[in-house]
Amino acid sequence: MAIVKLKNISIFGLARQRDEVLRELQSLGCLHLIDIHESKTTNSTDDASRNRVADAVKYLAASPVQNTKQRQRYRQEEGCASITASVLENQNQRETLGQERDYLQKSIESLEPWGDFRLPDAEQIAPLQLWFYVVPNHRRDQFRHSKHSWQLINHDEKHSYVVVISEETPEDIPDSPVTLDPRPLSDLRERLELVEEQLETLHWERIKLTRFTNLLVRDLNEAEDEAARLAAVNKLKQDQSLFALQAWTPAKALPAVKDYCEKMGLAITVADPGREESPPTLLRNPKAVAGAEGAVTFYMTPAYQAWDPTWVMYFSFAFFFAMIMSDAAYGLLLGGVLILAWRRLGGEEGHRRLRTLMLAIVVFCVLYGVAAGSFFGVTPEIFKPYQLTLDGRPLVENHNAMMIISLTIGVLHLTLANLITAWRHRGRSQSLSSLGWAAALSGGLVYGLTREGENRVVAWVASETAMSVESLQPIVNQYAFLATFGGLAAVVLFSSSRPLFSTRISDWLWRLADGVQGLTNVTKAFGDSLSYLRLFALGLASAQLAVTFNDLASGAMEVPGLGLFLALLIWVVGHTINLLLGIMSGLVHGLRLNCIEFFNWSLTEEGYPFQAFRKKAG
Repeated sequence: MAIVKLKNISIFGLARQRDEVLRELQSLGCLHLIDIHESKTTNSTDDASRNRVADAVKYLAASPVQNTKQRQRYRQEEGCASITASVLENQNQRETLGQERDYLQKSIESLEPWGDFRLPDAEQIAPLQLWFYVVPNHRRDQFRHSKHSWQLINHDEKHSYVVVISEETPEDIPDSPVTLDPRPLSDLRERLELVEEQLETLHWERIKLTRFTNLLVRDLNEAEDEAARLAAVNKLKQDQSLFALQAWTPAKALPAVKDYCEKMGLAITVADPGREESPPTLLRNPKAVAGAEGAVTFYMTPAYQAWDPTWVMYFSFAFFFAMIMSDAAYGLLLGGVLILAWRRLGGEEGHRRLRTLMLAIVVFCVLYGVAAGSFFGVTPEIFKPYQLTLDGRPLVENHNAMMIISLTIGVLHLTLANLITAWRHRGRSQSLSSLGWAAALSGGLVYGLTREGENRVVAWVASETAMSVESLQPIVNQYAFLATFGGLAAVVLFSSSRPLFSTRISDWLWRLADGVQGLTNVTKAFGDSLSYLRLFALGLASAQLAVTFNDLASGAMEVPGLGLFLALLIWVVGHTINLLLGIMSGLVHGLRLNCIEFFNWSLTEEGYPFQAFRKKAG
């Protein structure tokens, strides 16, 4: 839970110092500038130029072959604008020629059955025209009854190729004529060869141009830095002699800012965020879990006064993903992909964070798959000592037990959300409302687990505590009753933000009305808890599909001759499909349970991200 504490600073200096100060502050990279007068001035010309360079960099970076010998500087006749123009011209020509190549290939494919011929000039045969038909062989006899002249040009196993001579579209032929490229087949093939040669030339020119990638990136970063400084000028205030800027900065970076201001003779004021202010949110977590920050901000950025759910997201998302995948082999496959991409993901900070989250997902998938006893849908002997069972059956085959486990996980997740909310609101009466929801959720869960016919939980607790079931059952029932209804009573009494010790009857009536309104969230709590059953349903679907594909592959083995090939094909394709479905389900529903169900109870205040005024160019 690491939302960085910020300070509000104001810096004052001489107008002639402005540009130098902005450059140095940009180098420090620790300020989120505040737009004092909320200007919206932009420079569309500069934006267009930067976009062209960005497009050129993207095009060169996508080249399958890169020139590793990067140019260190431009020659006299070169420059950023000239190289950018060359790159974009190469891109436009490749796209144009690529489209023409596709059209030529389709035209050649259509003309090949007709042979290499040249159409006569329209004036030579006017008013007659040639109409070309491609019809199934069984409908070729329709031409014999036509009043127009026709000729069978070619036929294959399925189609006949017929040309008809007529002034207008023949009405006695039900099929529609096809449109062919008017150029001869030999001309099309010659043009296709020329286009492919030009594309090959452009391909090698593109590789040659990749020597300028680093230079273009440098220029793009410098242009971005200059644009950021121009935007910063529009955010501060100044007159002929002085300028003033405001910004948010992390408390730990404040000494560096003060030292610079003292060095430059700038005046600076520092203040804590006011009660009515809304500072930006800067998340900072250990590298091991920082990858989950992206999963949090994917849905919303927590408000500055809220809390950072990165730690909860890190573990719960990885665990939910593993429950949905429900197979150790799939986890190992994901681990293999991660190993192959490990070095590639090590370049940028964001990619390094992502791979740590992916590593956690892989570890959870393998461990849960071993506990579930599933390895490509079968249970190896090595897994059996570690496989979780209930009543002698593996958990993945015990549907009732998995439903209860999924529901219990959901209630505990929502209870944690309410306990966090209660802690954040400590000292205020609304915290008791969140505690009430936590108690009601846990009480409802206990009642559901220990109701008549489901007393194995009570029996297990009794055996662990050396108590009898007869003496423990009343205690459990009493807790469930008091926690549920006591929690709901706390919701009614403490949901309102109105004064608790008011002497006015109207305040108490409004508090009661607010409490009743808060009580309507009972349906929401019930629905959100049941939503976690998707962990059971999707995990069961993944496990059953794995078993089904194994059975299909086993049945295909009995096919004479091709049995082994068909079995292997079914097994590989089937498990690939199941793996892809598991990945999609894990991402979508793992994020949903955290970002919707969990956040709705613990993170209702949305903020905006901290955008550092930082220099990009090295």
